[in-house]
Amino acid sequence: MKQKRFKILAVCGGNGSWIYPMKEYLTANIEPRPIFSTPNNIQWRANFGKRVKLYNHLQPSEVVPANVIIGAPDCGNSSMMALTRAKRLSDPLNNESFASFFNQIKESEPEIFFMENLPKAQPYVESIGWLKKRYHLHFLVKPVTFFGNSQAGRVRLIVMGIRKDFKINHKLIWKHITKPQEHKIKTTRELLSGLTEKNYDHRFGHITENLNSVVTIYAGKKLPLSDIKKYWEKDPKQKRFLAKGRKYTSAPGVYRNLPDEYPQVARKTNRQFNPNGIQMSPRELARIQGIPDSFRIVAYFNQPNRNLGYWINKGRATATKCPPYEVGLWILWALRWIYEHKKLSIK
Repeated sequence: MKQKRFKILAVCGGNGSWIYPMKEYLTANIEPRPIFSTPNNIQWRANFGKRVKLYNHLQPSEVVPANVIIGAPDCGNSSMMALTRAKRLSDPLNNESFASFFNQIKESEPEIFFMENLPKAQPYVESIGWLKKRYHLHFLVKPVTFFGNSQAGRVRLIVMGIRKDFKINHKLIWKHITKPQEHKIKTTRELLSGLTEKNYDHRFGHITENLNSVVTIYAGKKLPLSDIKKYWEKDPKQKRFLAKGRKYTSAPGVYRNLPDEYPQVARKTNRQFNPNGIQMSPRELARIQGIPDSFRIVAYFNQPNRNLGYWINKGRATATKCPPYEVGLWILWALRWIYEHKKLSIK
């Protein structure tokens, strides 16, 4: 059966690390979050060229042709870290990127949309009145191992919406694409194979801060990275940095990935360490996120007023502040299946 070609508009697709497999179908990405901004959109253009446009917003006169919208808007407002800091969860509908995603759906009325987020976002999506009137909504909450990524502790929400006048059996579609599949889950050692401190290369995104650098390991506690490395080396099995004089016993968000365990949740912070006790490079984090080495992580040191730390931070955000790569692969597979079998699943 000949496949109907569909066009995808990403809204809050970050720098594209998880939508890279959709490149052939992608028309543009609308990304309002400045954390992903780089001079002249260098990071985006390195992987998508000039054909796939990157916007921080659309002008009223601009129209992006697409019958599918996908996105991963900011979920910080409903995260456990936000709960820890603010002692309450805030409404993600007040978040700019979250609102941008649904506003674009409201304006464009795509046939299908997919959104990735934290599970706690589900009731907020269900509360959008106009969305429930126009779309059949389906929700999937699974650890990312369901899609083939190795971060066993990372649980995510997938929302699929199918426009009600799009003549397709949405229940049959959802039942098929959410069938469990077998995946080989890799350990940290397997994922980071070949990446060492001896082959750092900024052109590959495998680079990290100098061991003389001083970081705040937890509130009020600053240490050189060399001392932190020695701390990890004392106990090869230690993966949490113990805190002293605090209500918490281990420093929040600070951990080391052990070689023969599944990796912990990759984050954009600079307090994640590899098995050797060194801060993880953007490329190491990308490996944990399932991102292939063919995806370029840019670090241009000849840019005016842009130092090493700037590019490392941008690289870490590019790799981690997005869904795992395998989620993008799954969405692409689902879309291909839906459009290939559209005639077989008419209402």
